[in-house]
Amino acid sequence: MENLVNTDHGLVGIAYLPHGTMTLDPNREDLPHGADDLHRACTRISEKIAQLNPDLIILLTPHGINLHQSLNIYQPGTSSCTASGNAEWNDQWNDFSVNVHLDGEASQHLFSYLKQHMVKVEGMLSFGGLSTPLRWGEVVPLYFALHQIVSNANGTTTSLKQISVPSSPKVVIIAQPAKGSTMEEREYFMVEQRSKLVEFGRLLRSWCDQSSHRILLLISGDQAHTHAWSPQLATIYQPDPSCFSKFPQAGTEEARSFDKIVEDWMTGRRSNSNNDLYSLDKKLIVDEAGPIERFALSCGYVGSLTLQGVLENQTIQNRVADSSGKANSSADWLLTDFISACPTYYGMMAALFVRTNIE
Repeated sequence: MENLVNTDHGLVGIAYLPHGTMTLDPNREDLPHGADDLHRACTRISEKIAQLNPDLIILLTPHGINLHQSLNIYQPGTSSCTASGNAEWNDQWNDFSVNVHLDGEASQHLFSYLKQHMVKVEGMLSFGGLSTPLRWGEVVPLYFALHQIVSNANGTTTSLKQISVPSSPKVVIIAQPAKGSTMEEREYFMVEQRSKLVEFGRLLRSWCDQSSHRILLLISGDQAHTHAWSPQLATIYQPDPSCFSKFPQAGTEEARSFDKIVEDWMTGRRSNSNNDLYSLDKKLIVDEAGPIERFALSCGYVGSLTLQGVLENQTIQNRVADSSGKANSSADWLLTDFISACPTYYGMMAALFVRTNIE
């Protein structure tokens, strides 16, 4: 990857990574079609993240320790605290683990900034400041974001299953709001929160712009969960039998439509012809994807809304198909990597935006 980032602080990259555990190990014999492609894409993104050399990672997770209708920042103001866990899912993948140091000072500063600007946010002090537990929603994206950084530090070329970061980069974790306990509450919340999550993205970008850190924003999220799925797949890749009515085997039209809209939104496919510059289209992600998300059921939608705010009015050049040419000098960001696949009942997407030379 060419040297694109001359700035020594602020937001230098944005990675949108899936948290499906099937992406972790490409050597499993029972992998659904497409999972190995996702693994390779996430590995390429890991290599480019290492080149960006972030000293702070802000992770947005939809499956962490969530609060109802409020953002939750882990351990603000707590020094020397860690977060750790493994990627266990259906009694598999528990040999993949992550251990990171949380940045209590940055978490406190971000918490205070968001409070000051009227965002509904709370701070969680778990276990008196001791280690905070992580699960697949955090472990999988952190694993890929940190894999090449840790490999470089250890001087190894072999694939690691246990990722432990002794010092840098430190991590800030924000659990996105839970959507409600009933269908009616969930639907109302998502309509109400669309604009609020975009605003959260704007504030997050503003805070990053003022920071002295080199920041990677890491968004954890999968796409529509109501795609068609095959009963011939290993049971670990199928929905839990208790959820068959929620995830029909034949899938839904809304799932296909939702994922297509998100792909068009992220890549600029509708507005970006012949590698022209584009910006993320709020109408696509809010007005088109929003009304059908309740049928598509995407845990990544909250992160997408936040990303809309982070990159609002920013110009993007899609370099996925042609990375050999020169970056457009007018572009604020380059989309260097993108993949979308649907190995089973839920879709997954991986993407990397790299900030261009703006100084």
